[in-house]
Amino acid sequence: MTRSAALLVLPSHPRSSTEKDAFQTSTQLLAQSLEALHLAERVEHALRATGYGPLRGIAVTAHVRLVILGGRVPSYYLKQIAQAAALSVPGVDQVRNDLEVGRPC
Repeated sequence: MTRSAALLVLPSHPRSSTEKDAFQTSTQLLAQSLEALHLAERVEHALRATGYGPLRGIAVTAHVRLVILGGRVPSYYLKQIAQAAALSVPGVDQVRNDLEVGRPC
């Protein structure tokens, strides 16, 4: 699993109203991005915890409280298991299951 990191550098000079608004917007977007990253990591952990090897290679993307599963699994059963595991993670409201079923190309 790849870990991502973010560094926020704050300016030290006084800001105008427009700069403050832009700064607040940037801060909110950064916070949402970090929350999405942590949610995706929790879903990846839940997929690994199922014990099914093919679920370890699933690509997980999160946006707000929506999780998107991508990749390929060998059966419809594992596709359903992956979706159930993702939905079991606190903070996940919706799952878009884009997993394809079949053997890897």
